[in-house]
Amino acid sequence: MNDTAAVSTAADVWLEETHMERMQNLCDRGRPALPDFTRRGFSQQPRRRLEHELRGRIVTLSEVLDLQGYTLGQRGGLLQMSPRTLRQWHYDFQALHTALAQPLPLLLGRPVVRAAVAQRNAVIELLNELGPATGLPTLRACFPGMLRAELDDLLRRYRRVWRRRYHEAMHILHWQVPGSVWAMDFTEPPAAIDGLFPYILAVRDLASGRQLLWLPVRAANGQETRVALALLFALHGAPLILKSDNGSPFDAGATLALLHSAGVIPLFSPPYYPRYNGAAEAGIGSLKTRTEYHAARHDRPAQWTCEDVAYAQAEANATARPKGPTGPAPDQIWATRPTITADERSAFHHAVNQHRGQVRLQQGLPLEGPLTCQEERAMDRLAIQRALVEHAYLLFSRRRIPLPFIRKKVTEIT
Repeated sequence: MNDTAAVSTAADVWLEETHMERMQNLCDRGRPALPDFTRRGFSQQPRRRLEHELRGRIVTLSEVLDLQGYTLGQRGGLLQMSPRTLRQWHYDFQALHTALAQPLPLLLGRPVVRAAVAQRNAVIELLNELGPATGLPTLRACFPGMLRAELDDLLRRYRRVWRRRYHEAMHILHWQVPGSVWAMDFTEPPAAIDGLFPYILAVRDLASGRQLLWLPVRAANGQETRVALALLFALHGAPLILKSDNGSPFDAGATLALLHSAGVIPLFSPPYYPRYNGAAEAGIGSLKTRTEYHAARHDRPAQWTCEDVAYAQAEANATARPKGPTGPAPDQIWATRPTITADERSAFHHAVNQHRGQVRLQQGLPLEGPLTCQEERAMDRLAIQRALVEHAYLLFSRRRIPLPFIRKKVTEIT
């Protein structure tokens, strides 16, 4: 291999490595951001800096080739560039190095015109008063002397900071073991089913998504709940946890006595917080839609029968896909559930009792003696959650949900 070919190969490799490095810098979103390049006038800074760095490396390589005796035309051919462009880059970098100790990239376009600091602070103060839902037309009407682009930039930056500062932490629950945790709730049909049943009791297994019960009942009370749960426990075995709201049917003595005898720990939702039992609510909404659809197919809209209710439950368990469109149906997941042994139930109860003591200590509650109903249920929610995670019945991930921009109502006073 002659010298020219060797230099050509080295130049090609260098250009390829530089190109890959530049692409990596452009695509690497995980590296810490230096300045805020999203601000107006700074958006082209990263690209201009990369271009400036790349041109500097090419000029350096060209100078090395010049020292080896290559002419300008030969250097342009090796670098696959026009000799005129290469000469201009040499001239630009010499001028920058002469004028500045640390050369800066040249930005394209006209320089950005900025308002005074007092004006920009006045815009921020107005946004603090009116809120992030304020539109650009309002800002332009309040600040006619400022450029539209600058007002738009301030509004976008204000909203971005507001989203980062005000958000809601959402926990996504992943139930791991079918049959371990159930959820239940009552709902009302559009009219009494078959003219006899004004309520429906829904029971759902959280890990499989299987609807264990979608049963028309005559009353939403503790006795009906006890009879239905006793039937489910006899058919499928008792779960470890049964979630519900604070309704009187679930808080009744008959219901609590059945749960205690079966070794099931009740888990009550916080007051006025139905989302805590959101899986039961979602299952009820889906089953209502399926039941209404089946009734409408038989020309009985809003007039449900026990047949419609049973069909909706069977259809949901056989065709729903809680794990995704390609995942198994609830019936298939339910069929793989393990049997909860007496030792597993005893170990879980022991873990819950240990965490109850820890929660009492952490929250400053008395270590011994009775608590109020609300204090006891709040303590149980934390203790049961920790025990579920400890025994791998529950995994959860966190997501930050930015709060929406709420536009304030405007009232015209005449």
